Amino acid sequence: MNHKSIDINQRIPLDTLYAALESSLNGTYSEDYILEQLRLEFKGENRLKKSLRIVNKIILRNPLNEFIEENKDEIKQAIKKKYDRNMILIALLNSTFTFAFDTLQYLGKYLTVQDLVSRETIKKSLANIYGSNRSTENALDSVVPMFVEAGLITRSTLGVYQQNMDFQITSKVSKQLFIESFKANNTLEGIQEYQLRNPYFLYIND
Repeated sequence: MNHKSIDINQRIPLDTLYAALESSLNGTYSEDYILEQLRLEFKGENRLKKSLRIVNKIILRNPLNEFIEENKDEIKQAIKKKYDRNMILIALLNSTFTFAFDTLQYLGKYLTVQDLVSRETIKKSLANIYGSNRSTENALDSVVPMFVEAGLITRSTLGVYQQNMDFQITSKVSKQLFIESFKANNTLEGIQEYQLRNPYFLYIND
């Protein structure tokens, strides 16, 4: 059975991703600057190189870069607000790495019908797509902490998650960018009303 490729095995601190996005929006993106930020979190050249590769992919080679360029001024305003900024960063993560998108979608699927979901439940669902192996576990442990840091979900106990009901975005561009990340993973030009009922949108529906 062929499984989808994962291509992410390292958590990226949202502060670093924010610094990278902001510098990119301002035309001052520098790998040396990003490495400085990453060194605050990680030790070891291999880990730093791996992390830089992921940041470059999310920010410089993002599938949504055309949308970002067209809405640059609105995004600059939106990232001043914590939850809007975090939603934008997660949208960029998910549009770059299908694994992150699938993980958040599965979290939404279960949290739509129950208050709590375990890491094991999500892992089993992802194993059907990506295989039951160490790479899947590493990727899961890379992206879920980013969702927690963003405030989309909270960790109630070890390995158990719930929706953060306090998470609220206010900028239209943040919501639209999140929708664009869904379209990027489903090769859609437009989106229909019924598709906004997908569990992926649990985090932006009022």
